[in-house]
Amino acid sequence: MSSATVVYRSATGTTRHLAEEIGAHLTSRGVATVVQSVGDCDPQSLARVDFVLLGCWTSGLFIVAQHPDGPWLAFVRDMPALDRAKVGLFTTYKLATGSMFARMRAALGGKVGRVELELKSRDGRLSQDGRALLDRFLGSM
Repeated sequence: MSSATVVYRSATGTTRHLAEEIGAHLTSRGVATVVQSVGDCDPQSLARVDFVLLGCWTSGLFIVAQHPDGPWLAFVRDMPALDRAKVGLFTTYKLATGSMFARMRAALGGKVGRVELELKSRDGRLSQDGRALLDRFLGSM
């Protein structure tokens, strides 16, 4: 059985909700999934799973200078290289994601071969398109 960890940083609960929906979808596809906040997750545990999804709310000036917040950046800094896992990113936002995914990828600093999925949600719900993207992400293992 494949395994996944969904790790999120949420300010208002919207990103937590999206992380939980992602986790429920992965579980419905037969993937043993753990959903945890950056404060509860041991970064070293990520080296033992097949899929890692990292999420953060979009901080910034509405439509410019979007970036992950400090606790998410600290978590990623402490994370080991993920040679085994397929990695995806997700974010929630108010108006636009702007440079958010580029900054999240840059923060990974070579710890992953490549990011194979980027999901975004304005309201914390996993859309039908998001479900289809997750299914493709799982299927390409």
